Order: sequence, then C-alpha cells, then structure tokens
Amino acid sequence: MFWIELAIVLAIIFLGVRKGGTFLAFAGGIGMLIMTFVLHVKPSDPPITVILIMIAVICAASTMQACGGLDFLVMIAEKILRKNPKMITVLAPIVSYVFTFMCGTGHIVYSLLPVINEISIDTGVRPERPISASIVSSQQAITACPISAATVAILAFMAESPYTGVNIFTLLFVCIPATLIGTVAAALAVIKKGKELADDPEFQRRVASGQIEDTTKKRKEVKEVTKEAKTSVAIFIIAMVGIVLLGAVKALVPSLPDGSKLPLTTVIEIFMLVAAAVMVLVTKLDSNKVLDQPVFRTGMFAVILAFGLCWLVNTFIGDQASFITDHMSALTNQYPWIYILAVFIVGAITTSQSSTTMIMVPIGIALGLPANIIVAGWIACSSNYFIPASGQCVAALAFDSAGTTTIGKFVINHSYMIPGLVCTIVSVVVAMLLGAVIF
Repeated sequence: MFWIELAIVLAIIFLGVRKGGTFLAFAGGIGMLIMTFVLHVKPSDPPITVILIMIAVICAASTMQACGGLDFLVMIAEKILRKNPKMITVLAPIVSYVFTFMCGTGHIVYSLLPVINEISIDTGVRPERPISASIVSSQQAITACPISAATVAILAFMAESPYTGVNIFTLLFVCIPATLIGTVAAALAVIKKGKELADDPEFQRRVASGQIEDTTKKRKEVKEVTKEAKTSVAIFIIAMVGIVLLGAVKALVPSLPDGSKLPLTTVIEIFMLVAAAVMVLVTKLDSNKVLDQPVFRTGMFAVILAFGLCWLVNTFIGDQASFITDHMSALTNQYPWIYILAVFIVGAITTSQSSTTMIMVPIGIALGLPANIIVAGWIACSSNYFIPASGQCVAALAFDSAGTTTIGKFVINHSYMIPGLVCTIVSVVVAMLLGAVIF
C-alpha cells in the first residue's frame, strides 16, 4: 500500500507541476479524493497552523508594499550599489539577499535587476556575473528570513514535533550564517566567469546595432520617498525583531492559565496582524489596496498550496508513518545525503521553497532524522535555479540587455548553474556543521 500511495502523491505533484499555477494546489484535492474514497485512507488535518501564520505574514508584507515600503527599500539598494560600482559582482548578491531577508519574498529581485544590469554595463562588468549570483542569493535568503512562507512552514512543523531544540532563534542562528556564506561563495565563484564585457561578441553586436543604451549620460531620476513608506518599513522591522526576541527569550512570552507559554507560532500571527493594523492606522492607508499587491497574490498562492498539496502529503505520511519509520529511517540516517538530495530534486521540480518545505520537512520528521540534517536539507530547497523555469530565472534573461545571461541548448548549461550549486553546497555543509552544535 505504501508504494501505491507514494505513486499517487508523486503523480499528483507531477501533474500539478506540468499544468502549472494554482493547479498544483487544486490537484491535492484529486489526490485526497483517491486516497479517501478509493483507498479508504483516514485523512489527516490540513496544516492549519502553517496556513494561519502565512496569512498573517502576507497581510503585513502586503500592507508594507501598499504603503510604498518595498519601493523605499529598492531605492536604498540602488544607492548602495551605485556608490560601489566596481564591487557589483559581490555586492549585488549580498544586497539581493538582504532585501529578500527583509521582505520575505524573492520577487523583490525584479526591482533590483535593472539597476544591477545598468551599473554592470556602465562599469564594464559582465552583467551575467552579478545577475546570476543575485538570482541565486535572493532565493537562498528565503531559508534565512524569519517571515518567509518556507521558514514559517518549517517552524510550524517543528513546533508540533519532538524537535524542541529547533525554534525561530536557533533556526536563524544556523541558517543566516550558512546562507550568507553560501551567497558570498556563489559571488566569488562567478567573479571571473565568462569573457570580459568588452570582449564579448554578443555585447559588441548589440552595441553596433544600437541596442545598448548609453546610460552614463542619462540623468538619474530622483524619486521622492514618502513618510508613509518609511513608517511602514520601520513598523515591519520592529515586528520582526519582536518575534525573534520573544523566540530567544522565553521569559518575555506570556504564560497561559495552564502554566504553559504562548506558542511562538501564535506570537508570529499576532505580531504580523498587529503590524499590518498599525501601518493602516498610522499611514491612513485604504486597506482595500492591500488585496491588489503582488506580494498578496504570490503569498496567497503559497497558502492554497499548504491547503491542497500539503493536506495530501500529510495524509500519506500519517497513514504510512510506521512503514516509513521501520523501512526507510535506517537508510536515511546512515546516508543523510539521500534526504538532502531528495529535497533538492523536489525544489528543482516545484520551483517553490514553500511547497518543497511542506512536502519534505514532514517526511524528514517522520524519518526521525537529526535536526541538523532536516534543517540542512531544508536549505537545499532553494534549487529552483537548476531547471531555469522559475519567474526569476526567466526574467533575468530579459533584464540583461548585454545578452550575457543565457540558457544553453541543453537547458541545464545555463548562467545560474555554477553560482547555484556553489551556494547550495556551501550553505548545506555549513548548516550541517552549525546545526550539529546548536540543535
């Protein structure tokens, strides 16, 4: 029965990925129909805690975007990059990492790509270098951001598991340095990649045909920053810091009548909703605008994934928990790289850290793997560069006006492969080592 149920789950994931979009979530309902009506499997509960935290975080991030907070952060990034143009290959990935860390979404890199491309060409740096590393780093930062959908998901799963040593503080203490080191390694891996811009034939062809605009003489438009934008960013940061502080200092967490402490998952939900409410009140924002923000739309996609697809995965794991423990845990504990590789493959196929987290972390917990292996494997979920079909990978090709960022005829021989693999391998290894000490 295990292999039949596994085949159903894999078939649903494959069908969902092939069809694309929200169908990946809807397909979970098809799987649940087969599991319950045909195989008579007892359904598990949907991941309600994960869903509620996601909704709260999405509300706060979307409200900040509606207030102009994300635009304000992009302006700061542009100033940093323009002040240090010669360091663009190393600095751009780090800035992209920091801004994803701040906002909880890798989609902010879309706003940075035109700036990175322009500065690279102005300074004679091959745009492929900073752009490819920035795409990778902006995705890797999702596994270090305390409010990203993927982080929220793993924290919720760990909170309901025996892994009491994994909380928001210890998780960040492992993931932030691991992914930052991976980001720097990725940047250094491409610092001399490809021909110099002046010697690149495609760039020269575009210059000769007039496709490359001389931006050095173009007057830079100075955008006005509103008070509301700055205020929303400040409120968002205060809420983030408060969550991490309460996760680190248990004495600050309120005690309940039964003597237990308020769960950190509930703290995240409260703080994020309060942050959104305070932004609306202080900036006098029309809250209906929140529903129209890109962050809201992409975030809600992760929510319905948690409902549809992860409900199916949880049902499968719940029904086959004993088989997984008895037959597979010994193998994965002896060869933990099998689990890490599996996470990497699922991340490459789904191109979504949140969906990969909700599929693979419960499996890691069911296998009884050490906490450092589960977390290190989780970091490998940012593998959506391997098959360059994600929105970020495709968008970067268009933003590189010099034509240096490319996808080869064999598909996997693309600009993101070297920085991506270096970033993943280094981040995973560092996380395994740090996790072995901290967890």
